[in-house]
Amino acid sequence: MHDDSPDGGTRDLQRTLARLERQARERTAKKEPDAPAPPAANPRGRSARPTSSGAPGPKVIAEANARLERFLRERGVEQFELFPSAEYPTPLTRLPLFPPIQRSTARELAAASDWITLESRWDGGGVFKAGPALTVYDEDTLFGLMNMRQQGMTGPADRLPIAAPPSIATSGLAPSNPVRVHALYCLISQLESVIQGYTPPRGWGGRAIAKRRESMDNLAAITLKFQKPKGDNAFHGKPVQLIFIEYVVTAEDACYYVQFHPLISQWLEEYRTFLDFDIRRQLSPLGKAMHRSLASQRSNRTFSIPLIEFFASIGAFGEPRDRKREAIQQLERLKTLQFLEQFAITGTGRRTPWVLEVTFLHQT
Repeated sequence: MHDDSPDGGTRDLQRTLARLERQARERTAKKEPDAPAPPAANPRGRSARPTSSGAPGPKVIAEANARLERFLRERGVEQFELFPSAEYPTPLTRLPLFPPIQRSTARELAAASDWITLESRWDGGGVFKAGPALTVYDEDTLFGLMNMRQQGMTGPADRLPIAAPPSIATSGLAPSNPVRVHALYCLISQLESVIQGYTPPRGWGGRAIAKRRESMDNLAAITLKFQKPKGDNAFHGKPVQLIFIEYVVTAEDACYYVQFHPLISQWLEEYRTFLDFDIRRQLSPLGKAMHRSLASQRSNRTFSIPLIEFFASIGAFGEPRDRKREAIQQLERLKTLQFLEQFAITGTGRRTPWVLEVTFLHQT
């Protein structure tokens, strides 16, 4: 019999709340309520099976950072502050690692071979890539993470939150020799806001979060081999991962722990190019790839390169004349955004090759 009295309504509400609370406890019975422990080694770099916490995202990050600091103190790992300012590793600016193409095209290229040669006149003797297909979208993800770095660590490679992969252990850097790495905790929604430059009033939708999360996994699954790695011959021919990740899933978001490979961390300190995120956000994928490559040449007042060779160095595959038309549009955009003072593409593309010539706007 249904009770319409006030007391009956209260009892119905209490029963409903009790039922919802019981269901919530059942769903989270096997889940970890505290902040994530510092992650264990993961040689492939992909995130392990996510653990869960019922705490809101920002609280998860605060708790995770506090727990990480305790972990590092206990293991004798020294911490140092980071002050990111749009650095990007120069050796990655001149490689076709993040081509301005569709994901489907990138997948076809990635399926062609276990190891793909990343050809460039700056490659120092050969660079090879294994792993999933990447595009400029994934480079946005990587650059966003680099802008969000929070913590530096120096310590034995086998005592870091994510311990040294085998490639470091065989390069003379581990187990007892200290290495420097950069790391951060972040929410996917925070990362998306950094990349896009704003936060929607109602937050980022599930599709945007899922797509960015997939990009994180793709980056963590990439392996590179450098025949002549800039500044560190210890990694000659050794597998190099861009990032290592572990994450904690909350009811609303995903909190990631991201640790950069020691070689990538070294490049961010010693061999770096500064990219303007505000400029980058206003460019097409081709424009972003061109901007990233040209930015690495900005220490010179002028720069010139055969256009086809330039396209190859950034992975701009396709019909050259079509690419040239879009490139002109993006170069005009770079003038408007005060990155370039002027540019020209000389030659006919037949008897004489096209040559891109740029003059950079004077940096004050």
